[in-house]
Amino acid sequence: MLNKSKLIFILFLPLIFSCTTINLERKVDPPIKSYVKILHTVKILECSPGYVAMCPTGEYMSMGSGMVVNMIEDQTIVITAGHVCESEVDENRISKHQQEVSVVDYKGNQHQAHVIKATHDNGMGSVDMCALWVPTLREAGVDFSMFAPKSGQEVYYLGSPAGIYHPPVMPILTGIFSGDIDASNAMVGVPAVGGSSGSVILDMNNKMVGVLWAAHNFHHVTIMTNWHASSLFLYEVIQMYTGKTEITLPLIKN
Repeated sequence: MLNKSKLIFILFLPLIFSCTTINLERKVDPPIKSYVKILHTVKILECSPGYVAMCPTGEYMSMGSGMVVNMIEDQTIVITAGHVCESEVDENRISKHQQEVSVVDYKGNQHQAHVIKATHDNGMGSVDMCALWVPTLREAGVDFSMFAPKSGQEVYYLGSPAGIYHPPVMPILTGIFSGDIDASNAMVGVPAVGGSSGSVILDMNNKMVGVLWAAHNFHHVTIMTNWHASSLFLYEVIQMYTGKTEITLPLIKN
């Protein structure tokens, strides 16, 4: 009887280990070549009279994350957060300024980017998102998901929290989708800090479901654009250029 028990255990042993191995090896194939780091420069060139002391001239840079998304045929469109590619400037104090945006690809090459459309969050449908046209970047993008994420669903993102990026290696961070919180936004349990803004949130099939744009002081509580509002933003961008043989893009506001 003892020998029979040992035999049964030995027969089942490979099955136990094989199941464990499958679970441990579950992984995604992250779209590393579609990821870009965003560099946004604001140049304050001239201050209004009476505000010189409160308006330091100079060049100021911020950074964020973004990803190429398949939207317009034969054109490279990068999606990021609205505040990453466009800064609000107090024009009462600043009389002359310039804003420039560029992206760094997975090879470490830098490309000039042009703002197509940028919006900001209002909690009522407008989202903190930006679409950039990058004519010199020729990389395939990710697709937008046909399905909204569900509470408890696993998601992840490629990003540059705290500016971390060693092309082609960037942090890849996972979490759990919590749910929509208003007409513009959703909550997701992924770690994020400054530099993560603009990261495209992906499902485990590498489909875009939103854009990360704000982090809470509590670790792993992050705000992203919700699926419904994100899809409307992307649709509006596509409609801007549908049926046109040549793309003429609006310049970045100076």
